[in-house]
Amino acid sequence: MAGRRSVWNDPRVIEKVRAFVPSTDEVWRLQRHQDRECRFFRQKVRGNPAPIGGSWQGLYIFAPDGTLLARRNTLNPDAAMKLMDAGLEKWSSLAEEARQAADPAEYLPQHRWENSMPSDGLVLRSTLRDLPEKGIGPEGRGRWNRDHAWFNREEARSWMPQKISVRQKHTLPEALALRLARFHVVDNVSGQEGPYARDDIEHAEIEIEVTAVDGNMATIQISGLFRSESDGVYKLGETDWRHFPSGTRGIDATLRGEATWNIEQGRFSAFRAAAHGKAWGGSGLNGRRGVTKEQPAAIGWYFEQIDDDPRDRLAPAFIDVYNADWVIQPDA
Repeated sequence: MAGRRSVWNDPRVIEKVRAFVPSTDEVWRLQRHQDRECRFFRQKVRGNPAPIGGSWQGLYIFAPDGTLLARRNTLNPDAAMKLMDAGLEKWSSLAEEARQAADPAEYLPQHRWENSMPSDGLVLRSTLRDLPEKGIGPEGRGRWNRDHAWFNREEARSWMPQKISVRQKHTLPEALALRLARFHVVDNVSGQEGPYARDDIEHAEIEIEVTAVDGNMATIQISGLFRSESDGVYKLGETDWRHFPSGTRGIDATLRGEATWNIEQGRFSAFRAAAHGKAWGGSGLNGRRGVTKEQPAAIGWYFEQIDDDPRDRLAPAFIDVYNADWVIQPDA
């Protein structure tokens, strides 16, 4: 997130990166999981496929066969430029036979969370950011981050009342309201925070009212309230998040939105909702040191439906703890 602001929006870096095929991935998974592509990454980076501790986040430049040409973790665009120059210099010195791609059998992933993306459901992009109000502190102003929220076809239909008519009211099923509260109305603005446990949620409720029906299209108004508070004790069982640092933290937010439902197709044609509220505490990775319940940070979350664009085929950060039966799990 800091790199996006300090490195990847620099005009020189944007121009230089045209010489590469850029990609991003979650380094925690690459370091620790036993999937084929994770083992391939570790073998090429350090010559050993065994899991790696700590954090190896940063910038990597690889040849198509996986040969590591350059690597550095930096938030300085000048240093990133030097890294790319070093990678290009090594690339130019490689023999032609060394520029061939690796055998796909060596690295093709056996499991990716993106494969669970519901093509006929509701896919939302979430943009969260600090709001310019008292209590944020100078380091928090202007920071933002992105995530995605997924609902399969049946869950998308659950946003609508059974009878679709004007003034018909409906309460979103608790499981889906909890999904938003636990995994999406979370303070990941400045750095990764962990998910909330069910016991951390004091209130999660979303009310829906049909306000118009025009032929095949129905419009709904959405309102909701989220209140979460964690004592910092991990409660989610054996998941990756068990290793994640956490502390006392909380959220108090309200949600407002509007969406359009295509009755014939049985799906949303548009969905927009915004939440705003206060957040406090955390792990330190989210940059909230000293932000207390008495002096919280102001945060906004914006959810919007997106098309099936390859750039948005990114799984929600907490997809592994959705506990939804349509989510494809990795082999044990």
